[in-house]
Amino acid sequence: MMYKERQIDKRRAARVTRPTPLDSRNPLTSLTINELYSGTVISLTPYGVYVDIGTECDGLLHISQISRDDFVSHPREVFSPGDVVEDVRVMSYSSELKKLRLSLLPIESDEDPDDEDEDDPIALSDLTIDDELWGEIRRVTSYGAYVELGAEVDGFLHFMDHPEFGVVPGVKPSKFMRVGDRIRTWVSDVDLEKKR
Repeated sequence: MMYKERQIDKRRAARVTRPTPLDSRNPLTSLTINELYSGTVISLTPYGVYVDIGTECDGLLHISQISRDDFVSHPREVFSPGDVVEDVRVMSYSSELKKLRLSLLPIESDEDPDDEDEDDPIALSDLTIDDELWGEIRRVTSYGAYVELGAEVDGFLHFMDHPEFGVVPGVKPSKFMRVGDRIRTWVSDVDLEKKR
């Protein structure tokens, strides 16, 4: 057998078989938002995973919706084609555009009813350097943390700017920055063009 034929056979063998035939799939309109489903990983891309949950189109599980605790630089760190994904949540869908957005993150609940109204976030143009803000860490990456500050966008705290950085040499940011921690921060830079 020639090399090229072996490569073609290898690609065919690596294809994922869909659990539900294409002609007996459910329409997107039969889905319920925030309902949990199980599915099969069909393909990986640098920005996420396409998951078959038995509907007329595959759903995109974006890389930012895979884990809140661990930084995922590529979906292949967590998934491979053919993996079964349990408890994937439907975030939104569009039957006209044939798009389906999925998430593995839990639904965020309003924990404190006394918090400021989320409909009125702080505009970036209202922030100035050295403004003091309290926030909550939403996601920790290998190079810092995203902090919800009540502004239009989340702020980013580089791990070298954290007061516990360097206390124990070689420690990863996830050891001294945890999701849910309330922290006091100061604005060091605002980029209105890039909205950050």
